[in-house]
Amino acid sequence: MSSSRKMLKIIAMVSAITGLAMLTFGLAVAGAGLFGGTAISGTDAASLYMGVSGVSGLCFVVMGLMGMRASNVPSRSGTAVATSLGCLAVTAVAVLFWSWQGFVKIDVPNAILLVVGAIEALAVLMLARKVKKEHATWH
Repeated sequence: MSSSRKMLKIIAMVSAITGLAMLTFGLAVAGAGLFGGTAISGTDAASLYMGVSGVSGLCFVVMGLMGMRASNVPSRSGTAVATSLGCLAVTAVAVLFWSWQGFVKIDVPNAILLVVGAIEALAVLMLARKVKKEHATWH
């Protein structure tokens, strides 16, 4: 196993955990008003916020699973590339949603997880493409 495949596996595992945390924090903030999200909870934006948090969390979990699969089976690295691009798109939608709110109703844990997740998505994208090139070179 090459070093890029090992790094892809590690980052993919961390990304799946980040996605679960993102899902948990997003639903806790919007649904229960925890962690300083009382301004969002109970408003019209709560269901939209829960939707964005839920989709972003699930997207990062799927990206982590696809990254782990790509590290084991390099011929399947195309799905990791596609899901990492999807995660970057969902991150952009979340940032647009927060800018629509005026950046005043941002909960800090979910914002930190989103930034960490975007960095992980970029890392998975680069490493999955590297694994794909390595596989093409050897086969």
